[in-house]
Parts: sequence; structure tokens; C-alpha cells
Amino acid sequence: MLKDNLGTRLFALLLALLIWLQSVLVSDHRSVVSLPVNLKNIPQNITLENLPQKIPFIVKGKGLDIIRLMLAKPRVNIDAGNITPNTDIISLQNYSIDIPENVEVSLLGPSESDNLAIQADVFHQKTVSIELQYEDAYTKEKMNELRYSLNPDKVTIFGPKSKIVGISKVKTLPIDNKVFNDSRIELELDLPDSEINVSDTRVLLSISGEQESSRVFTNISLPEGYSPSRVAARISGPGSVLENMKIDSIKVEIISEPDEDGLFKVELVLPEGVKALAITPDRVRKRR
Repeated sequence: MLKDNLGTRLFALLLALLIWLQSVLVSDHRSVVSLPVNLKNIPQNITLENLPQKIPFIVKGKGLDIIRLMLAKPRVNIDAGNITPNTDIISLQNYSIDIPENVEVSLLGPSESDNLAIQADVFHQKTVSIELQYEDAYTKEKMNELRYSLNPDKVTIFGPKSKIVGISKVKTLPIDNKVFNDSRIELELDLPDSEINVSDTRVLLSISGEQESSRVFTNISLPEGYSPSRVAARISGPGSVLENMKIDSIKVEIISEPDEDGLFKVELVLPEGVKALAITPDRVRKRR
């Protein structure tokens, strides 16, 4: 008997719920429904920021029709053709909503404000350089010793002028020492703002060898019998080679035949991959 009473009670509860639900669906109600925003005719030289995605509207109608409206999600169409830079509001006096034919509701207007708060700015673009960003100091130091190129080495950025004007370069996502495992690797750009677009989102890093560097050596000794007895030289070559290079690895040769002024040309014999940019003085006189 207890089970029979429980079944009867559940049936009665379900029946009451159905009756209540039917009365809700067929009776008139007043409710607030959030509808998506659609701005039409936006000028090409204008960008919009802080634009609300939805506007709450007061609607009146039968419960079933209000539910149908919520499921259909018709857009609020607003003409934005008159927007100018620095506009901060759009009037909601003139709008249109494409309500489905099977939905019979009355729109009583926005529930919160008759204005839509926005932020309009001039659409702007500029070309900026690309800069590598490093995960750690070791990678940065190692890359400074290498010759490398970025393709492209510049990109064009697009967006609101207020956000574009202060950007002079775009960085890659941070790189670490794994880039040294390959001579060519694609890198993603780290965009400074979600509202900024870029002509290229990836660049190709090509590593071709050690970066050329230079170093000055002074007091390089000449063979006996020449004046002056020492010269200085600016040497160029791979950075790692120059860093460990000692002055005694520089050999001096004197051209045996003097020029018309009686001076002898000084030449240097250097390790492989290293060359002399300048020798001071590059000619010496033979002592008498």
C-alpha cells in the first residue's frame, strides 16, 4: 500500500507540474532577453573597442513565444554608418530585430539604457621590425655570436591607432637553446594586443654561422731592423676565435721590395678565417 501511495503522489506531482508548465507557456509574461548585437555599415577607417556582445531587451508575450525567441537568438541590427573617431555612445532609438515569423512577442525596448557604450578609434597600420625574444641569457649570448636572418624581418601591423602608435617592433615568442639544433626554424610572433592584427604571424629564423666580430691588437712586433718596431692591427673573424686569439699567433711579413718612397709594406699572416681590416702603420722604414 505504501508503494501505491508513493506512485499516486508522484503522478499527482507530475500532473500538477504539467498543468503549471502549460499555464506558464500559454499565459502572457514580461521578461528580459539578451540579444546579440550586429553593427551595420561600420566605416572602413574605424575600429571599435569594448563593444558589448549582447543587449538585454524587455519583451512581452506568451511564455512559449519568449522561449522560442531565446532559442532563435535574433540579432539587434544597429546602423553604425555615422560613427566617427572618439565616439563613445550609439543611440538605441533606431534598431531592427529580425524576429522569426512563428514568434509573437512585443519588444518594449532595452532594459538598461537607450545608449550603447562603445569606443571608436581610427583604423591604422604601420610597418615595424621583428626582434628575437630569448628564454635565457645563454641563448641570447650565443645568438649574438652567430650570423642569422629573419624572413620576413619586418611586418605590417593593423589596429586601433591608439594601440598601434606606440609600437616600434614586434617580438617573437621566447626562444631557447633548442634553436641551435636546426639551421632553419619557424617562430611565432608575440602580438602585444589581441586587437592588433599582423601581416605575418610566423617568421623563419635561418642561422648561417658565427657572427663576424673585430678586435684591435697593439704592440705587434716586427722583425729587427725596421722602424717603427711595432704596429697595431684591427682583426676581424668569428667572435669565438677572436676571443681566444693571442698576439703571438699573429705573424708579420715585410715585403722585400720598397716602394718609391723607400718604405716597406707590412703584411700579417693570420689563422684561418681571420683577416686584417687595418694595419697601423702599414708601411715601415728600414733602419740604416
